[in-house]
This record gives sequence, structure tokens and C-alpha cells, in this order.
Amino acid sequence: MQTFVATVSALIGGAPIIRTELALHIADAMISPVWVVGGVLLWRRKAFGYVAGLGLLFQASMLFVGLIIVLLIQPLMTTASFAPIDILVVFAMSIICFIPLGLFTRGAVKNT
Repeated sequence: MQTFVATVSALIGGAPIIRTELALHIADAMISPVWVVGGVLLWRRKAFGYVAGLGLLFQASMLFVGLIIVLLIQPLMTTASFAPIDILVVFAMSIICFIPLGLFTRGAVKNT
């Protein structure tokens, strides 16, 4: 909710915000309702829910892949130090998306 309020506030010019943060807030504000709708459709076992679920799990998995790549490349491009713990934590969190994506894909392939 705070992200949504910050986005609306920045868009109407009420609060100063960095452009990259604004882009992040807008992206979060746009994708969050899609996650909720996709979850409700899956819960109700609607066909579009399964299509949306696969796309949303893929999107979240690619977000983690991109973040790991950035964490690996960042020390080469900036003065930041290499942080293996950060990479391990992000990888552990990515399991939340990768395992359901694999199971979801396996089920979809088996049913065709």
C-alpha cells in the first residue's frame, strides 16, 4: 500500500522522488494487481488463471535471474565489493519461484 501511495504522490507532484524509484514504484503498482487477479483465478481453477500463473511465475523467476546477474557484474563495473552472501540469499529466495515454475511447467507438458 505504501508503494501505491508513494507512486500516486509522486505522479501528482506532491512528493519528491528519484526517477529510478518512480519507475520501480510504477512497475510494482502495475504488476501487484495482476498477481492478485492471477491468484484469485488460479484459486477458482479458471483456465486463464493457469495461463496467467505460468506467465507470472516466469516473470518472477526472471526477476531473480536478473538480480543475481546484476550482483555478479556490479563489482566489475563499480567500486562495490563482491557480496557472495547477497547472491546466496537471493538464490535461496528464488527457489520460491523456480520450484513452482518447474512443477507448473511439468504439469502443463504432461497434460498436452
